Amino acid sequence: MRFNLRALIVSFLAAFVALPALAQTAPCGRTVLRTGGDKTEDRFVAAPLEHVKSSVIKALPSVDARLKKDNGSHIEAAIDADLMQAHQQGFGSEGMKVRSSGTFHIDLASETRNGVAGTRLEIRFSKGFAGAAGSGKYATPLADETVCLVTLLSATDPSANPSGPAPVSGQSNPHSVVLKADTPVKVALFNYFYTKEIPKNTAEVNLILAVVEDVTADGAVIIRKGALAKGKVSDISKSKGFGRQASFSFVVESATAVDGQEVPLNNVAVVRKGTSHGAVAAGLVGTGLMGGLMKGQESLARAGTTWELTTAKDATVAVQQ
Repeated sequence: MRFNLRALIVSFLAAFVALPALAQTAPCGRTVLRTGGDKTEDRFVAAPLEHVKSSVIKALPSVDARLKKDNGSHIEAAIDADLMQAHQQGFGSEGMKVRSSGTFHIDLASETRNGVAGTRLEIRFSKGFAGAAGSGKYATPLADETVCLVTLLSATDPSANPSGPAPVSGQSNPHSVVLKADTPVKVALFNYFYTKEIPKNTAEVNLILAVVEDVTADGAVIIRKGALAKGKVSDISKSKGFGRQASFSFVVESATAVDGQEVPLNNVAVVRKGTSHGAVAAGLVGTGLMGGLMKGQESLARAGTTWELTTAKDATVAVQQ
């Protein structure tokens, strides 16, 4: 039987197409993080230590690293083979193509520079023995992704304050404003999503997202930056043997207005389809029975992955402005 490589490749690619797709951008517009800089990074970040630390932890999967130690101001994370292989097209973005094994050593300390309070972030990457061929210049991409998340996402979990951080100055003149249907709303994942971390036989997972830009109408802020947006992942099928990939359906349902009401959003489910049984069978024909021992890849979406949606209908919102 003649093996048709082109047909096999087409069948595998078709299995990963997301139809239809939401308007999506990677964190800070960086789909692929490039290696660069050096194996060490010493950077001042104008944000509280806990905010920087949580952003570091959220950023680790973007450089294919998994948290191993958390000693408060010292963190260690190791390159993880499953994260390296996680298929990310169709949901999230690629992150960095890591080629070295090794460990990140991360130290944080509160510091003030030029009168600005913030955090000193020191990152050192030490290559593992098996990763000697790679560049190992992964400290700078991790620092860049961390600063991106510090800027993009609020320090407070949106689920703890659904309406978002209130302005410092006092407000007056309470009145109602109509937020029209089809008004754009940008939301981002508040944490990364990784199918391997979902318990087996889980039917549905609720995701926390954050609004990343104020939404205004008639000169008033109707939905604040940092407000809670709700998402849901369902129809989950984890990766399996014989190369079958993880699959699921993802939707963003609503964003929370300043008065606490959940404003429904127009949505189209992003479907991440795993490899079909037909494609797996074709692979076995081409590669032999040993191909059945391959484990399918998991799926990852980076924290800060952003989608632009629109409001589903007119909403009357009570504002204080």
